[in-house]
Amino acid sequence: MKAKQWIKVIVVACSVFALTACATKHKQDQSSINDANAAYSDNAQASGLGQGSNFGDESGGGRHSGRVYYFAYDSNVVQEADKPAIAAQANFLLSHSGVSATVEGHTDPRGSREYNIGLGERRAKAVANILIAKGVNPGQIHVVSYGAEKLAVQGRTEADYQQDRRVVLVYYKR
Repeated sequence: MKAKQWIKVIVVACSVFALTACATKHKQDQSSINDANAAYSDNAQASGLGQGSNFGDESGGGRHSGRVYYFAYDSNVVQEADKPAIAAQANFLLSHSGVSATVEGHTDPRGSREYNIGLGERRAKAVANILIAKGVNPGQIHVVSYGAEKLAVQGRTEADYQQDRRVVLVYYKR
């Protein structure tokens, strides 16, 4: 009877040890990722340009390229105004081969869950395709669709819906 208890203790201890070892593997210098992720905030601007990042800030006029890109209703067409900012993100990924990006597609809450997941995926793939066309390694890019699961704002006005129709780039160390 005591042998079974010891076996359980050993199995639990080994599991805890394995989880701890996996967690410590990713303790690396996160400064470049933190800098890249600083552009994304909960108060994303409706212009499609985030705050706090200087990627692709070619104008010098205070416009920072962001990692949030907005879409028209029921559309997965990337706006022309967002393409230079996406190109700047591609340059970042090209110069930081150890960094990957998750391209998250989002929708407003209108429509069925299945439709919104598909639309979010099409939006995310549209941005990912631009990154790949600029030379980013496809292995650095992961596409995910949240549909209407992660709304930017809790509201039911057209302005609220506009903020929900977006793609967000999130960087992480590979």
